[in-house]
Amino acid sequence: MRKKKIAICLRDMKIGGVESVCIRTLDALMKNPDLEIILITYCPLREPVYRDWFAAHPQIKTYALYPLKWLGTDLAHFFLWRIIQHAARDVYRWFRRMTMDVRRFADVDVFIDYYNFAFDREFRRLGGPKISWWHSSINSFVDGNYIRFLPRYDMMVTLTDGFVDDFRAMYPQFSDKIMRIYNPMDVAAARARVDIADAPEFGNYFCCVSRLYADKDIETVLRAFDMFWRDAGRPDVRLVIVGGGSHADRFKSIAASLPAANNIVFAGPQSNPFGFMAGAMGNILSSYSEGLPTVLIEGAAVGTVNIASDCKNGPREILMDGRAGLLFTPGDASALARHMTDVWRGRVDADALARRAASGLNRFDADEIAGQITDLIQKL
Repeated sequence: MRKKKIAICLRDMKIGGVESVCIRTLDALMKNPDLEIILITYCPLREPVYRDWFAAHPQIKTYALYPLKWLGTDLAHFFLWRIIQHAARDVYRWFRRMTMDVRRFADVDVFIDYYNFAFDREFRRLGGPKISWWHSSINSFVDGNYIRFLPRYDMMVTLTDGFVDDFRAMYPQFSDKIMRIYNPMDVAAARARVDIADAPEFGNYFCCVSRLYADKDIETVLRAFDMFWRDAGRPDVRLVIVGGGSHADRFKSIAASLPAANNIVFAGPQSNPFGFMAGAMGNILSSYSEGLPTVLIEGAAVGTVNIASDCKNGPREILMDGRAGLLFTPGDASALARHMTDVWRGRVDADALARRAASGLNRFDADEIAGQITDLIQKL
């Protein structure tokens, strides 16, 4: 019996939530002997951690559609050069799509566009069933008019029940084209990574693990920490920010302007951030918009209380409507500062919240999620 061949299509493999979820999904799916898996990307793999992972798993073949580095997914910062580069990239990609040898993907049974319809143009030249994975909020979906892509796909998978409910209310004509599958989490593996992580030597601290992009709203975390630090009498407490991104310099500049500047640490990207999360008094997420934020699931797995913005769509669902963590209105630095103070002063039972969050992690069991994905693939 021929194996079912599936293609996971992800634009690039940078250090981030979607990419780490993709790796966990691949890990779980590889346990099924009836599946053959390939990975299709825009650009060749460059991050050492992912190059090493795929080198250790040669059974998953990788294909880069647009291998020219200068015209990859990273563009220059200087705006004039960026405009030229962007135009050249569009022409280059158009030519590559028109000359793409579709025969090498002719035996693929199901294509999975793993991030927000990124492969829509490429998929128009490829036959076979197609699934889109939506990793953002319902607000992002509506604002970007992404519904226009859905008729060309057989199914859209989203990450929360809240998204499904909102979607079906707005687009009843597509009710049969959407389903929820949570991101997988190997809880035991996450906890094991704490044991091999470098132990941060910051004493008491709050932690924020995030890409440093505008939509992650790190500015609110910085200003909230400054409020907490001043209102609490300038305690020996730090804010440790783990991650990198295009807005890193801006956020560092904001931090340097605050009275609490000396207590704010930018630790940069970390291949193993679990030690940072496990040692923190609280794990903070401040995004304006999310799908199913992996960092909150990871925080629950390592036993740290989560403090998250109540944005669409994932935090409230992960934190059980606030019974398994602390929620605040997106952008409300004062509310976040109060949560920090409550944790610092012991006004909330952080351990009880963390235990309740950990008790709900079975929803994200990797093997269960892999079974749901496999069932979906078999139906198409």
